[in-house]
Amino acid sequence: MDFLESAALLIPTLTGMEVTIYDGGPEVLAGFERQYCFSSQMQGIYSAAGLEAFLAGCSDDLVYDVAEPLGSRLIVFRAGRRWVLLGPYVEEGWDQDAARILLTKLGASEAAVLPYRAYRCKLPISGRDYALKAAMLVVEQTGGSATLQNVETVLAGQGRREPGPAFPDAYHDISIINRRYDLEAQLIKAVSRGETETALKLADKQKEVSSDLRFLSSDLSDQITGAAIARTLVRMGARLAGLSAVRIDSISQEYAQKMKHTASGAELGYLQMHMVERFCAEVRKLREDKHSPCVRRAMDYMAVNLSQPLTVAEIAAAAGVERHLLTKAFTVETGMTIKQYLAKRRCEIAAELLRSGRASVQEAAAYVGYPDNNYFSKVFKANQGVSPRSCQRTCRPSGGLKGRYKK
Repeated sequence: MDFLESAALLIPTLTGMEVTIYDGGPEVLAGFERQYCFSSQMQGIYSAAGLEAFLAGCSDDLVYDVAEPLGSRLIVFRAGRRWVLLGPYVEEGWDQDAARILLTKLGASEAAVLPYRAYRCKLPISGRDYALKAAMLVVEQTGGSATLQNVETVLAGQGRREPGPAFPDAYHDISIINRRYDLEAQLIKAVSRGETETALKLADKQKEVSSDLRFLSSDLSDQITGAAIARTLVRMGARLAGLSAVRIDSISQEYAQKMKHTASGAELGYLQMHMVERFCAEVRKLREDKHSPCVRRAMDYMAVNLSQPLTVAEIAAAAGVERHLLTKAFTVETGMTIKQYLAKRRCEIAAELLRSGRASVQEAAAYVGYPDNNYFSKVFKANQGVSPRSCQRTCRPSGGLKGRYKK
């Protein structure tokens, strides 16, 4: 891999701007047009034919800073035997009033505002000086030298009041928008039913369409943004199925953390698919659960706050029901009071820790919310039928937590 190829991978990560390397292959320019040309009538420089004609007249010792009528910029320069297209990018975020004024001057109508915003907001924001410095660095490192040439493209016949572009020309991928929203709705529905295989196929299709529509680059940070969209859709499906907000959020945050620190696109893709499977499994488990929604919400809240000093009033508030109604429903459905259930779950988890041989009695007690060892031992024996020490003696041989992590 030479310097230019390395730069093509590094620059998107540092700037958000894509790098297109053109060595004469027509498919490269055709791909650029599909990706970045909002309107061939307005942005002739971004069409394959327009770029080919422009490059034919370019000088090897100039870096071209191209400004096109719709407000984006593109840096074009020669690096060795290949041409490099850096961008396009915009210098400022979306401003609706400024956009309307621009479209008015170009002879477009209000109908173009929404698709134009969708297009413009997909382009990275970068300072012009920053983009030019990146270009100059690549030129220097590939053995060349160049000076800056500003290029401002204009519309043919600009200055005469002519009809604006037809809507399909302004946004020829409108069908992709509809398809993306259809796929998102289907994905939400599949997750809400716990249909894993269907949800996985839809998630894969949605990822492809979302990438095409949103102009997401191959940069990992952009892919993580796409994964965040998928995570939101899956959460919506789980919520529609009746999964409690507490459980949804705890699972979602787990994957958000993993995705944020992922090391590759492949790993990110695996996490997305695993997340879909996990939520579908939770939905199926919920459907098999015979507990009423308020009791299930109470159980979920206790599960994620097991080691905290919980009160019945707090649990009822989290379940979204009055205290006396929850206590009655809980006892009828489980045969236990809320406090009895909480103690039972704490002791079950403590028993798992003790049997693993990786925790002392004191560590297990603290982990499940019992700072008093004597009280913990009393509650534990009442629930498990043996003392914590007896439970620990049946453990698999292993070092305790302190020994395991001892420096």
